[in-house]
Amino acid sequence: METLSLVYYSPTGTTQKIVREIGQNMGLKLISDNNIAENKAESITETSNNCLTIIGMPVYAGRLPITAIKTLKKLQSIQSPVVIVVVYGNRDYGDSLLELKEIAINCGFKIIAGAAFIGEHSFSSSEKPIAMNRPDKQDLEKCKDFSGMITEKLKDIEDISTLSELDIPGNYPYKKRNQLPATVHPKTDNNLCDNCGICVDVCPTNAITIKGTVITTGELCTWCCACVKHCPKGARIFDNPTINAFKEKLFLNCSVRKEPIYFV
Repeated sequence: METLSLVYYSPTGTTQKIVREIGQNMGLKLISDNNIAENKAESITETSNNCLTIIGMPVYAGRLPITAIKTLKKLQSIQSPVVIVVVYGNRDYGDSLLELKEIAINCGFKIIAGAAFIGEHSFSSSEKPIAMNRPDKQDLEKCKDFSGMITEKLKDIEDISTLSELDIPGNYPYKKRNQLPATVHPKTDNNLCDNCGICVDVCPTNAITIKGTVITTGELCTWCCACVKHCPKGARIFDNPTINAFKEKLFLNCSVRKEPIYFV
């Protein structure tokens, strides 16, 4: 391997941090760093055989974010190596890594390694912390460990086409996606909002517009909470009875620290 390409979906920057940490410890020349949550219209071209690709995706209720899948499927490869990574909020990564494996194979990649890392949950707050401030120093050290495992495996590969398929846990058919009414989404406290437009810029689905006040199109919202976490005034608030009950459940049942899992 000579070069490295990073492809990830990271509205809040959590998955980005993990994928970049893995990548920078590979000792390869970085030729592409594409956060498809930001570069929605950017085309993704074919990957050369001497390039290692790392694909990173957050986990939403045990599945990949549906808004990222369409872009991911544009990736093209002819048996070039790929590392697949999912990042979940200390609850469960469910079928997400298996789902990412299927997409990568259908795009023509040869999977050499996979991992499930932990990041701060989208619903985490100072009042109800869920994997708060993760990935932390320990997680980043484990990113380096994972990079070392990948490097060692690459050294031993003479012909990538002969590699056996990586065994990834999960269920097929995949877990059904959660569906809530379009009225369930973060809202804006107009007493705090100064119409700075940051929420518009960070929303990966273009669900937010400003027309005098901030307007959210609920049908497009994926509850990633990028708008909530990036708002400098604390004006974006996700206060809904259904979501609040789920936050409480997560806080009570998902506070015990989980550690990354590797498949190499």
